[in-house]
Amino acid sequence: MDALTTPSNWQRVRLGDICEFGNGGAYETLIVENGDFKLISLNSIDIDGNLKNTMKRVNFYDNSLKQDDIVMVLSDVAYGDFLGLCAVIPSNDYVLNQRMGRLRKRNDCINILFLRLYINANQKYFKMQGQGSSQLNLSKKAIEDFEIPLPPLNEQIAIANILSDLDSEIISLKNKKRQFENIKKALNHDLMSAKIRVLKK
Repeated sequence: MDALTTPSNWQRVRLGDICEFGNGGAYETLIVENGDFKLISLNSIDIDGNLKNTMKRVNFYDNSLKQDDIVMVLSDVAYGDFLGLCAVIPSNDYVLNQRMGRLRKRNDCINILFLRLYINANQKYFKMQGQGSSQLNLSKKAIEDFEIPLPPLNEQIAIANILSDLDSEIISLKNKKRQFENIKKALNHDLMSAKIRVLKK
């Protein structure tokens, strides 16, 4: 959205002005099988910008992440499909690993769900800002300089609710598609092996 189409009551702000940026630590050697805390690493976010259900775990909490923080992928392979991708932390039992960033809002002028959706919808910016050849990396400056057209808070919430509802519906449809694919696979095996007969003898 450019300046000509931005509503007059929307403000253009830098991400660094509305959010505090932080990096994760190097915790790969501290991973345990049944730890009490979930470790946010490069593999923790799926391509749709959602946290995966299964994660590596650790047995300590370092205050790097709190509920409603946003985590961002800072490093990716050459195509950069995950670079800049974000997800929201749902509870206080997460720890941030290296090559992942944290965005924590500075005040209540921003709705976290709106911010996550806007960043993920503009991933092209972060892919273009990636530095490196075989592996792309995002700098703190590139992240903090990202500009956002910010509506009033009530409008942010309304936009986030509409888009989040659509995301939920998309996830539901994907799950149904996966179920039908599994049914087809099983049925294909049973029909082709004559375990199930379609014509009476």
